[in-house]
Amino acid sequence: MVDEKTRLAIEKIRTEWKKGDDQRDAGLPLEIPEVKRINNIAYGPDPKWNLLDIYLPQKSEGKIPIIINIHGGGWCYGTKETYQFYGLGLARRGFAFINANYRLAPEVVFPAELDDVNRYIHWVAEHAAEYHLDTNNVFLVGDSAGGQMAEQYTAILKNSSYRKKFGYKMPQLEFRAVALNSAAVFLLDPGILDPGIIGDAVKGYFTDEILANKRELLDTEKYITADYLPTYISTATEDFIRDSSIKFDGFLTAKGVKHIFREYGDRENPRPHVFLINQKDQIAQQANDDEIEFFKQFIVHS
Repeated sequence: MVDEKTRLAIEKIRTEWKKGDDQRDAGLPLEIPEVKRINNIAYGPDPKWNLLDIYLPQKSEGKIPIIINIHGGGWCYGTKETYQFYGLGLARRGFAFINANYRLAPEVVFPAELDDVNRYIHWVAEHAAEYHLDTNNVFLVGDSAGGQMAEQYTAILKNSSYRKKFGYKMPQLEFRAVALNSAAVFLLDPGILDPGIIGDAVKGYFTDEILANKRELLDTEKYITADYLPTYISTATEDFIRDSSIKFDGFLTAKGVKHIFREYGDRENPRPHVFLINQKDQIAQQANDDEIEFFKQFIVHS
């Protein structure tokens, strides 16, 4: 049971962030001519949270490469609706975009959100043929808390001993690369969870009991090896966890993992945490273009 302080912190975050997201997205179209959207497909037993949308480019020949998104929101906020405009934008660039909800803290604690991610990734593997999706060319993307889960799930995919600790099975998908945008990597570093990048709210998911009993599962970087997926790391000049992305760049260099690091914005044009979701921002559009171009170099043509 979450304490009152944590509950209030989460309520405040949900209210403030929802207001900001609504202002950011005001006036954007829910439908665009270049993309077909299929909404509210059930991927699991929870009728509210185990739902996903699929956005498909209208002009495509053959099977469509897949981007599977893990949304951000401090493990306690966010829905697929928050990410629909971003997803439509990436689908317009030629990819099928899988845009899913997952259960949120404080109603669930670690690793329940990752369990949902694993569930919808397996759903994609099992239902890809129905939507002409290319299971041989799959890409994972996540931002902020979703970036942490994307980093972690990639480590699970590429390290069987780590995967065994979660009890996950390998999905029948060929992942080619991963993009981590303003990702909350190095969870166990001082200041990330305690006192916390979003204050008391993180205690809703990473409770004291979880930190005491499942700390090993949170030490993702311990399980990253040289065969980790090619990685696109992005951050921004005013990203409040910018240093984590910079550190991860150096970490992957030391591991010998193929990757690219990009920082967006400058003194005259600063950009904040996860700015690239903003479809009205020209620099965000450039960041999305750059990420897609990174993915395209890893597409395998059969």
